[in-house]
Amino acid sequence: MNPTFTTNNREMAPWLESILNDCQDAVFITDRHFNMLHWNVTAEELWFKQPRRPAKKNIVDFLNGLFPGYHELHSQLQRAISLDEQVEDIFVTAPDGKTYRVSCYTHKFPGTHFLLDVVFILRDLQATIRSKKEIRPGVLYKTLLNSLEEGVMLLQGDQGTIVSANNKACEIIGCGQDQLIGRSLAEIGAKAFKEDGSPMSIEEYPGLITLRTGEIIHQRILGVINAQGRMIWLSANTCLLEEFNEAVPGLVAVIFNDVTACREAESRLSESEYIFQSFMNNTHSPAWIIDEDGYIIYMNDIFKGVWKLNDSHLYTNMRDLMPKEMVEQYVANNQRVLETGQPLITLENSLRQDGSNGVYIVYKFLLQTSTPKRLIGGQSIDITEEKRAQEEIVNVNERFYYTTKATSDYIWDWNIEKGTIYRSEPFSRLTGYTQNDMDLFWLLERIHIDDRQRIMHHINDCIMSRNNYWQDEYRFLCADGSYKYLLDKGYIIYKDGIAVRAIGAIQDLTEKRKLEEELAQQKEKERLRINQAMIAGQEYERNEISKELHDNVNQILSSAMILLSTTKGSDEPEALIDKTSQYINLAIQEIRKISKSLNSSIVKEVGLIDPVEDIIKNMQLVRPMVVDFECDPELEEVLTHDVQLMLYRIIQEQTNNIMRYAEAGYVRIAIDKSDTVLTLVIQDNGKGFDVNVQPKGIGLLNILNRAETLGGTLAIDTKPMGGCRLEVKIPLG
Repeated sequence: MNPTFTTNNREMAPWLESILNDCQDAVFITDRHFNMLHWNVTAEELWFKQPRRPAKKNIVDFLNGLFPGYHELHSQLQRAISLDEQVEDIFVTAPDGKTYRVSCYTHKFPGTHFLLDVVFILRDLQATIRSKKEIRPGVLYKTLLNSLEEGVMLLQGDQGTIVSANNKACEIIGCGQDQLIGRSLAEIGAKAFKEDGSPMSIEEYPGLITLRTGEIIHQRILGVINAQGRMIWLSANTCLLEEFNEAVPGLVAVIFNDVTACREAESRLSESEYIFQSFMNNTHSPAWIIDEDGYIIYMNDIFKGVWKLNDSHLYTNMRDLMPKEMVEQYVANNQRVLETGQPLITLENSLRQDGSNGVYIVYKFLLQTSTPKRLIGGQSIDITEEKRAQEEIVNVNERFYYTTKATSDYIWDWNIEKGTIYRSEPFSRLTGYTQNDMDLFWLLERIHIDDRQRIMHHINDCIMSRNNYWQDEYRFLCADGSYKYLLDKGYIIYKDGIAVRAIGAIQDLTEKRKLEEELAQQKEKERLRINQAMIAGQEYERNEISKELHDNVNQILSSAMILLSTTKGSDEPEALIDKTSQYINLAIQEIRKISKSLNSSIVKEVGLIDPVEDIIKNMQLVRPMVVDFECDPELEEVLTHDVQLMLYRIIQEQTNNIMRYAEAGYVRIAIDKSDTVLTLVIQDNGKGFDVNVQPKGIGLLNILNRAETLGGTLAIDTKPMGGCRLEVKIPLG
């Protein structure tokens, strides 16, 4: 090769140069614009034989000069490259009558659509035909066919009888010539498959198609099970060597190459590209490749998403895509990588996926390739949040400092490794001690002796069990000798399983504990008051029973006794005995009435309504009055026994008050229930009383206690000579 004819600064590898120069075909290697980069000896001879060689050394200009009239050749090649197709059979004829087969192959950067090189191969098809006239027919097949790198079989007849096969064909098929010559394709019986793996019938064999129809087959891919039982893949072409017509079968040449290794390599390459693409598109960081001029060669999906780009932006300069304020920094860092050849890690401002500005750690490096332009790979990690977090830490530290001065809580920081402890200034104001006085053991000594061991054990248990949170309450001795109740909360920090630090805050519970103590005292007083009221109520009830027995039952029985004693010597003893029996029955009824009023099981046995109606009847026996009673009978099924008994006792208590003090002529008793509240109203038109002057008696206290037992309330509305309205509300759960 003529080294002065090279148009770029890349040197060809010696092994590749040797292979190209041994090839009998003319081989040209160009860039993606068809400018020639390398060629072999045969190509150089073909070049210098042309009377008008193009000055720009462009393969398209050369082919147009070599094959005038084939102006569509350029568009065919350009279209093949655009569609990423290999073009292996473009047949053209030169003015001197020579026929050439033009093949075109592309070479792209792995994992991308970036075109690196284009390889053109020109084969003189007439050279072999001319040599056919100079040698004997018997020597023709051995000399011509056996010199080819492709497998060649000559077929004749509509059954595809093999009339000749070269050594390469026998090697690929795995049979000797004696096993092939004279046999038809059907007799060989080799299983064939289409490119998609489906079976191929004998009628679909490329040679038979050409024999029967005259159709020339180009680059038909088929799979064949060879004689060794191995699947091989062939790329087959056919051509007619004699004129085809229906009367005389033509002689068809089937030329095929073993492309098994190529397919496996393509499969591995496709798999590698898939792995590369999958890895790059599943990483969470933008990644890209650009050339030394800044043109995009590759970008992963994250990069596309950040910059709102797509594949149409490939081979576009990043200068045209980046905001102006970011371009200079970006270009300068790329230039540093190109000048030093060393990887570079920098912080750069860039866009984020949401379109906002962000900060990235960017790693840029040179790729080791043989491309004309040097390529720079890059990957970036979005550290915007980390940057903000770092700034926030500074702000938090500042806020913590000022918070310890302003907060009402008392902050502490315990360095467990060093045994030192810090407490904020408010703690000094709370306890009266200065900060210099405080260390861990000094503070523990100020904890009340009854709390100290418990606190120390609790802290030790938390640390030994690797708990992060600790909380406890204790009494702390202040400088003035008083104790304060403190609630202490802490968060323990571990490093490699060892507690190294604890941070916490203290709340002063002294006032809260005092209030709780006062509340407890009030509750105790209230309990005593209720007990006293209950005792008084019991005494009151006993006195009432005593009065009933003395004033009523005793008088009735005394009268019966007098009547009974007068029967002796009486003229009408039977009448006296009957009267005595009446008095005794009346005494029995009075005792039953007293028993009913005291027996709580009566409500459980007969319900609420009947006992209340008994109360009303007794009221009307004592004094003429109108009593209205309103109650839904279904309430007896809904209300619990405790609630019904409470209502009965309140009605019993208040009606007794009405009978004793109110002098009423009308009384209304109403029980009503809503979804959440049960209401009892007892109202009379009696003389009433002044609640501000007259204290609550035992009866009203009993009513209040009974209502509060079930969480209820009591309201009294009365005034002198204005009657009285008593309302009890009980919440329903």
